[in-house]
Amino acid sequence: MHIVIGGAANGKRKYVSELMATGSRWLGDETPLNLVEISQLDADLPAVVCSVEQWMAQHLDDEEQAIQDFVKAISGKSLTIILTDIGRGIVPMDASERALRDACGRLNQHLLEEAKEVTRIWFGIPQKLK
Repeated sequence: MHIVIGGAANGKRKYVSELMATGSRWLGDETPLNLVEISQLDADLPAVVCSVEQWMAQHLDDEEQAIQDFVKAISGKSLTIILTDIGRGIVPMDASERALRDACGRLNQHLLEEAKEVTRIWFGIPQKLK
């Protein structure tokens, strides 16, 4: 698994688009992210997963279970996952936005620990972290 992480509008999708073969499958781009779709992918089929933060926002009621479900769905797949780092900057005043920020941070820790490769994109510049 390859994780590409960075701030909003920092060039993550452009970087991944250039990295992936033409016609690669993108999950969570045009339609909401669906874990069933991910779990049904062939292990060898390269695919891109994005909009993880929006998916997590829908599953805050049981964060631990959501994280377990997500990690299980991606296990053994040939994925590039695009993550937006929403944990930097000003702490949101709204409690639900803070909860999402924290939940995404915890999910991201699990994902980055499992990833074989991690690339941070900072204003269009890729930096290999792992």
